[in-house]
Amino acid sequence: MAHDDNAVWIEDDLGSVRPYALVHGRVRASHPELDRTSMVRASREPPATALQTHYAQVFNLCRSGPRSVAEIAATLEKPLQVVKIWLSDLLDDRYLTVPMPTGLTTATNDLRVLEDVLAGLRRSL
Repeated sequence: MAHDDNAVWIEDDLGSVRPYALVHGRVRASHPELDRTSMVRASREPPATALQTHYAQVFNLCRSGPRSVAEIAATLEKPLQVVKIWLSDLLDDRYLTVPMPTGLTTATNDLRVLEDVLAGLRRSL
């Protein structure tokens, strides 16, 4: 039987494919730092060889600009953990990157922000 990556993964008698089948049984992403608010973006042009359908969908979403992990999962209507594993695969292959937040790139800035938050909390008490 020929395999079609674009085919819908639904068996009439069984329903849709279980999430673990979409990631070949893996349960953990290789990038544990990814959470639902992490932003990812495409780091290069599409590859010359076609990506598998689910990877291509994720990659194309990220080409227009940074997207959060939760936004990608919601758009694709897939479980968050499945999407995190797909994103990790694309990060490992350098198709995606996690952009650094602007304005808070040094420890000095982080400390200043925390001090401002603490001062604001003390004023509100």
